[in-house]
This record gives sequence, C-alpha cells and structure tokens, in this order.
Amino acid sequence: MDNTNLTKIKGQTPISIIVHGGNYTSFLLAKTLLEQGSHVVIIDKYTNSSKQYFTDLKKTGKVSFIDFKGLKSFYEKIARIDYLYYMLGQKVEDNGHFDSKDFLAETDYLNSSLTAANKYKAKISLVTSMRLNRELANRVNNEVTGKTKPYSPLELQRYGENFAAEFVDKTKANLRIIRLGTLLGKRINNITDNILDKLFTDSTQKHQIEIEGEGLELHNLIHESDAIYGILKLTFTDDTKGEVISLCNRNDYSTLSLAYKLLELDVEARAIKFVEKQSTDTVLQDLYVPAPNAEQFGWKQNVSLEESIIEQIQAYYEKSDKKWDADKVNNIKKYKAQDNIATTSKTKLGRFVYNITAPFRKLGNPKDVISTLNYTTILRNITITSLSLLVIYFLIAPIIGITLGSALIYKDSKTLRDSLEELNFDKLQQSTSNISSNISRVENNLNRIYWVFKLTNGVNEYRNINQIVEGTGYAMDSAQDLVVGLRPLGEYIKDFEPAVGFGEEKQNSREYTEYLKAIDDNQYSVKEGIYKMSLAQNLIDSVDTKDIPKFLQEYVLQYKDLINDVNTTVKPLEKVTQFLPDLLGVNERKRYLILTQNEGEIRSTGGWISTYAIVAIEGGQIREMFVDDIYNGDGALKLQGVTHKTPNSMIRALADVPYTFSLVNWDPNLDNVMLSAEQFIYDLGKGNEIDGLITMDTLFLEKLLDKWEGIEVPGETELITSSNLYTKIFEMQTEFIPTSTRKSIFLTDLTNEILTKVLSSKLVDYRDIGDILEESLTEKHIQVTFKNSTAKSYTDSMGWDGNIDSKYQNTPVNIDWNWGANKANLYIKKNHTLDIDIKDENTIDYKYQIAIQNDSTSNEFPQGEYVNYVRVLLPSSANIMSIKGLKDNKYDVYNEYGYKVVGGWFNTPIKETSTLEISYRILRDESGLSFPLVKTDTHFDMDINIYKQPGSKKDAYNLSLKFPETWEIEESEGMTRIENNVNRRLELSSDQYFNLSWKR
Repeated sequence: MDNTNLTKIKGQTPISIIVHGGNYTSFLLAKTLLEQGSHVVIIDKYTNSSKQYFTDLKKTGKVSFIDFKGLKSFYEKIARIDYLYYMLGQKVEDNGHFDSKDFLAETDYLNSSLTAANKYKAKISLVTSMRLNRELANRVNNEVTGKTKPYSPLELQRYGENFAAEFVDKTKANLRIIRLGTLLGKRINNITDNILDKLFTDSTQKHQIEIEGEGLELHNLIHESDAIYGILKLTFTDDTKGEVISLCNRNDYSTLSLAYKLLELDVEARAIKFVEKQSTDTVLQDLYVPAPNAEQFGWKQNVSLEESIIEQIQAYYEKSDKKWDADKVNNIKKYKAQDNIATTSKTKLGRFVYNITAPFRKLGNPKDVISTLNYTTILRNITITSLSLLVIYFLIAPIIGITLGSALIYKDSKTLRDSLEELNFDKLQQSTSNISSNISRVENNLNRIYWVFKLTNGVNEYRNINQIVEGTGYAMDSAQDLVVGLRPLGEYIKDFEPAVGFGEEKQNSREYTEYLKAIDDNQYSVKEGIYKMSLAQNLIDSVDTKDIPKFLQEYVLQYKDLINDVNTTVKPLEKVTQFLPDLLGVNERKRYLILTQNEGEIRSTGGWISTYAIVAIEGGQIREMFVDDIYNGDGALKLQGVTHKTPNSMIRALADVPYTFSLVNWDPNLDNVMLSAEQFIYDLGKGNEIDGLITMDTLFLEKLLDKWEGIEVPGETELITSSNLYTKIFEMQTEFIPTSTRKSIFLTDLTNEILTKVLSSKLVDYRDIGDILEESLTEKHIQVTFKNSTAKSYTDSMGWDGNIDSKYQNTPVNIDWNWGANKANLYIKKNHTLDIDIKDENTIDYKYQIAIQNDSTSNEFPQGEYVNYVRVLLPSSANIMSIKGLKDNKYDVYNEYGYKVVGGWFNTPIKETSTLEISYRILRDESGLSFPLVKTDTHFDMDINIYKQPGSKKDAYNLSLKFPETWEIEESEGMTRIENNVNRRLELSSDQYFNLSWKR
C-alpha cells in the first residue's frame, strides 16, 4: 500500500508501527502481526539488510516502509495508530558506536514516536536489551566500573528508558518497557552477546571452548518464538501499562554452565580451556536485580533451553558450512516427532479416505501392481475415487465448514455484544475480524451445497439460511463502522482522570477537548453503523424458523435474541454521541444545577429541597463544584430584598406564601423548574444561566450508601450508612412551621461528600453503580433535563425528565405536596383505582380513586397528619361529573400545563384512611385528535400511560377497563381479560404503558 493511503485504512484493520524494524527480531514481529491481519509500518534506514526483510514481508501482507528522513511527515499524515513497537534494544545492540549527532537523532525519533502514538491512544512497547541493562546496573553497583562513556549504547538505552518513564508520568500513556533477553533460534547467525557468540563459535569450530576468566558471567536467554509471543502478549494486555518487565526464561545461566551444556550435545569441542581475562571492565560482583518476569503477566515459556540451544548449534554449523550429526545426541531424541511410539486410530471419515486411497499406496511396490493388474478394478477404483472426491468437495467439506464456521460466528458474536457494552475496541476489532472471515467461509460453503437444497426441494431453507448469513454480514459492516465511530468515546471513558479529588488535595487539570471533538467528528460512522445494524436485525428477525432444519431452530432463535441485544445496546449511542460533546463542554463551559430532595416530605418533583449544587464542566473535565444549603440561598436573597413572582396555581394553594428558591419545584414539569431555578441562580451570583437540571432524592442516596457500605461526613462521629441515614436526618430537624427557615447542614455535607465521591471516580468505575443509576432513573429517584434539544429529546424519550407530556392525557395524573412539616410520606400507604368505561366509540367515562392510609401513631415529628395539597391533572376536554373527598369539599378547577387541574386539600389524620374520588367523561370532538380512542379503517386502538410521581413509593394501582360487548379485542398484552373487561393490578414503581386494540 502506498504510504499516502495510510489515512484510508479501514477501521477494522489495526495499524502497527515498528520503529527500527529492519532487523531479524523486528522481521519476526512484523510477520506475526501481518499474519494476524494488521497493517504494519516499518520505520528504519533503507539498507541492503532492511530491504531484504521488507521484500520478504511484502509477500505476507500489507506492509509499508518509512525511512527515518520522512518520520515526522509520516506522523503528521497518519490518521490512526493502534500499536507502536519501539525496538531500541535492537538498535543499541546492533550499533556499538554512537556520536552526539546519532544520539540526538535517536532521542528525537523516540520523542516524535511516543507523542504521535499517545495522540491516538495507541498501546506502546519500548523494547530494550536486558543484557545492556544488566551491564549498566553492574557498572553502577561497582565503583571500579561505575562510569559509562558518553553517547554509548548503555547511555542511549538508559536515556530511552528514563524518557519513556517520564513520558508515562506526564501523559498517562499506555506504555510499557520490555527488557528482552538474548535471543536464540534457528535463523540467528550471530548472537548479540559477544561472550555467547564466542561460546557457540568455539563449540562448533574448535576442539575446545575458551572461557575468559572464571565463566561466572550471567546471561538471560529466550527463544525467538517465545520472544515474539511475549512482546505481543505484553503489549496487548492492559495490566502491563506503566510496567517495566523482563522478557526471558525465568532462570539465569552462567557462561560456564552453558559451556558444559554444549559439550553434552556432542559438538566439535571436547573440552573447556580457561584463559586470562583481557578486559579491564571486571565485574567484582553481579548484583543485578531484574524487573518482574513476564510470567507474572500471563506469558509462558514454550521452548525449553535445550531446544533453543540445539537450534542455535544448528544455525552456527550451517554458517560454517559444516554438518552436525544430531542423531548421535541422545538428548535430541526427545525433541523428535513421536510418530513411532504413538498409537493412532482412524475415524469413520479417516477409514473412508484410507480405503479409497488404498490403490495408490500399492504404487510403492511396482511388482505387486503389475502382478495384480486388472483393468476392471482400475476403472472401478478410479470411478469410486472420483465420486468420493466430488462428494467430499461438494457435500462433506462444505457441511463441516458451515458447522464449524457457524459455531465460531455464534461464539464471537457473544464476545462482540459484550465488547460493545464494555466499549472494549480491541476485543471488538478481533471479534469482527474473526466473524468476517468465518462469514465468507460459510457463504462459500453454502453456495457449494445449493444443489442439495435444489434436489430436496429445500429452496426456502436455503433462502432463510442465506438471509442469516447476509444479515450477519451487515452486522459485521456495522461493527466495523462502530469501532471507528465509538473509539473516541471509549478512549475518553477509559482515560478520564477526574479533577475533583476525594480525600485528596491534589487535583488533575487535564482536559479532553480532542476526545470530544473526535466523538463529534465520528458521528457519521456511528449513524452508518447503527443503520447497518438495523438492516441486519430486520433480515435476521424476518427469518422463518419453521423453514430451518429442526436441529438448528433453537440456535437460530438464540441468535435472533443476540442480534436484538446488540441492536438495543448500540441504538441509543447514535443520539448520545450527538449531544454528549456539547454537554461536556467541547466549545464552552457548561453549568448544571443539582437539587437534593427528601421524598419523606414529598413535593411535585420528588420531595422537599434541602441542598443545591452547581457543577461546571469544560473540555470534558469538571472545573467547578459548589454545594450549599438551600436555605442559605433563601436567606441571601431575602437580605438582598430580591423577590420572585409566585405562580398562580401556588397562590391558589398556599395563599400568600412567598415563592422562594426552596419552593422552586412547585411546578411538576422539570423543564419549567430548570427555567425558574435559573433566575434564582443568577440572583445568587452563581452564574448567568444553567444548562441542565438534575434532581436526586434520599432514597437514591440510601442506595449509594448501601453499595459503598457507608461514607464519612465531616462533623459526624460515626460512618453514615443506609441504616442510620434517616436517623441522622430526623436528628437535625425539629418541629417548625412550613414557611420558616430550617437549616440542613447534615444533608448539605452529605451531598457534598457523595457528589465528590461520584465525580472523583473514573468513568469506567461508574459500572459499579450503573445498576443503581439505571434503576433510580427508571423509578424517578433521579431526574435529568437539559437545554440541549437533542439531549432533552433523548431524556424525554427515556422517561428520565419527569415531565407530564401529552401522552398522559388518557389517564389522570396525581401530584401530592406535603405541607405538614413532617415526614408523613414515610408512614402512608397509597392505593390508586382507575375504572375506564368505553360506552361507545365516541364516549369514555372515568372514575379515579385515591385512598391514603396514614400509619403514623402520633403527631410527634417525624410522624404526623398527612397535610397534602393534591393536584389531579385531567384531559383539558374532560367533563367533570363529581369530586368527593377534598377538605370541606372545596377545590379549584383551572387549566395549566395543557391539562385541566383539580386542586384542593386532601389531608389524612394519623391512624385514619382518606379517599378522594373524581369522575369525568371525555367525548370525541369533530377532529378526534385528542380523544383517547384512535379510530382506523379496521381497528380501534387505545394507549394507556400511567404517570408515577417522582419520589413516590411503590403505590398499589388497580386498572380496570370495560368495553362494549360487541367489540372483539385483539391486543391486551399485560392485562387479564374476562369477557368484555380487562384489568391489571400492579405496583407503581415506574411509569406504566399498556396498548389495547379491538377489531371494528
């Protein structure tokens, strides 16, 4: 591939760069990467040696060569780097001398390479020489040899490792330092360790091995195949990030022990001769302590020392044009193939092939062939052989290929689903590559057996199976697009380091604007991926399992579920990637208001507001967090003389009570609360505007404390847990009148500690509380809304904003407001009963009852009378027929929020039960647009959406619907059907939805 095309490499193809790639070790590494489907870029000087390696690699796969002169230009143009292998050890071992120019050039190459790789969050391995590291350590440890020469290989390697370590500290790059032992292997003609090179040369060319000194030098060895496997293993594993690792056999070997090992293998040499050491750099004592061995990170040595030495001896014999009679060596026998001692038996297929090839085996004995020559037999054998080969090619082999391929596809599809959920793009890329390869095999083999379906009249079976294959192909195309589109999001989640410290003074100031811009830029790839996934789902879902062979039907059904799961996982990501960069402040700082509410004293959006917090985010990083008691805000505004206009409906209910910040959640729609709260925040001097609002209640905090097993709060002598939370809340409050100011210092401190702990966590750690967040959003213990229209639309579609949309017009909506200055909501039980009577296609009657049982035993705080101003929202077209149960039978009826609102006091004394009943009728008008019953040419359809008030407990709800006896109901999923009635009893833990359909 031309270098200019490196920007167009498909997302599913990993890009691996090998700096100093023109040597044998790098050649083996590149060859392995190419065989795994990677695109490899070799960076080195273009010499005769590197040219030969590059020429050989081009036969294996997609490889590009970059000379060091074009290194910086290359890094500027390339669009992606997945893996960087910087082979510094090979460079310093192959070049014994450096000048200042070489030294500076190498440091520049290293800096440019690490910077470029980290820009794309690549996995980086700096591969150095363990031999040189040992030599350096021994020089430092021994005063006599303590100094190293400037610009020496030792100094260059030391600089490279130190630079890499500092680079990791500054950038948190995914980098590891791999100190590689001395390589042995069949194609290594010159060992880089001079002592070992002389050892093997003497053993294969002389009658005795000469050893300088006492032969006590220690060596760390590794076979070439173990080395390549180790480099890849350690690079791919995230556990090695930031580590320094020794990649070599676990044991050290002295020169003398290796010499004796060579003599045992019947080489040319027959003795060992010790000679006086010529070098003055004598190591008085080897005190070298190696870094942790690669075995600690999952690598295993596969080739023994004996096997490595045997291969190396053969290489040195071949280099000297001598032949080594290995058969004389007893130790070699155990490394030969064991065919002669293995007992084998043939499978049925093996016996079949054995029988049809029997005539050909007789060709080994021509006399037998001539003596038994029979043309009839020959013709018969040829015919049988030909037919057998045809059957194998067109039937047996394809069936085996389809079976194995399908099993592997199903297995990798599960991995793909899990990888998408975890945003693990390395596993996702590998799974996609595997499935794509197997899909091609299955498709080819399926075409080869089409004739079987044709002969057996199974064309429908063929079409359905082919449809699964085609759908899987779309799914893989989708996965490839999603790998490209979602990688920046995954990297942001993985790399995010919070600026807010929990229990620490140090704060991180790193921002993530580039990540967010990349998420924004990659939206097209995400859309394409999700579109192709929907095509895959449609194709696979429409497969008629009845036309699939019975033994496959269960697997096909499971595969349908699997594809549906994948589609469900990825579909929301299309919208999320559209608004997430903006919410995280890609272009400007975003400010969000967080309100803590106590559902024990329920209010419109969940509960009494005790605390407010402002969190500011810019460049994907948290830049500001302010937490305060809500009544401090009220007090500050009161001192300033700032007042705010009271909503009309609040005046109807609470008369002359002023509209303060602590009452900002009077409106049940969170969007309106956000707009009202913005003015309070502005008047408090906490910002000109807010970009979103989040509410959370005490029940959510309780779940977090239960998960964390408690949290420390300033001023408290004991750990705050889910068990003592409410006790602490009750302790801080005494009886007061509703309009008085009350401090909530404990809740303010608790909220501050919880927000700090949550916001100081890495994004990947949110998985620990993911279930709590999801459950709390569904049950409305957390609510969120934003000004960003796309984000607002998304939270609304998920039901997370608590807004009372028009879809709830078909059922009454209950909103309570506890004004009793107690926590009576913790002691009440609530039962809703809704009877719907469809008189005809134009008339529907409703009867709605709310029964509240107050189990308080006294009027002492936190118990007491449930003093509740209730609002029931009805369709604007409702004709109210009766209202029973409100205090003194007084109530207001007015239009607000697009609904007709019935409001009044619905109180329940201790140990008593109160019941409210409202009956109303809805008539179809001329347009019929707002009428609950939708009329089509063939059906009547009705949606029933039941609204749960945020912060409310799991109230009992009884739903009953009656329809004309002449109507034939077709759809009533989730409801019990008895004659012309359907009903359902449920716990109202979240919003509920039912669909009913009748034939006309």
